[in-house]
Amino acid sequence: MSEHEEKDDGTTERGAGRALLLLRAGGLTFAVYADECECVTSWAEPAPLPHAPAPVLGVLPVRGRVRTVIHPARLFETLGLEFDRVPDEYGFIVSLVGDEQLALAFWMGRPVPLTPDDFEPPPDPPPPPPVRATFRRYGETVYLLDPARLFDAAMSGTERRRRRS
Repeated sequence: MSEHEEKDDGTTERGAGRALLLLRAGGLTFAVYADECECVTSWAEPAPLPHAPAPVLGVLPVRGRVRTVIHPARLFETLGLEFDRVPDEYGFIVSLVGDEQLALAFWMGRPVPLTPDDFEPPPDPPPPPPVRATFRRYGETVYLLDPARLFDAAMSGTERRRRRS
């Protein structure tokens, strides 16, 4: 069992029977568990942040909270992996639950059921840190994202400001 494999009682996969939201961005397909999504809203241009890493598109208010908007395919670029460099077109923003107040930019999404049979054996090498698992759906590899690791993955290779004493 890997350090990030999720179990409820040691016998059942925690992801079994959970609904997913499939997302398309940068020519790739991503997924997040539906219960980790707070809401989906129409696209609005985020305010850019100076010196932000490539995956961070900027910040945007959603439901009274300022969300950091991340382009999921650009996460792969900072991790040294390739993605299709299609023109950036967005249709929606999915706000994620959690203290990080993150949102993902994407152009199309739909909810789908997930069964344990959908998962593939872990790839070799294993997926990059923000990816929990991969599986095949509609003939494509889908990257199941871990919201708890998205911010660290987006900020990898950048130095955060430190308070001066």
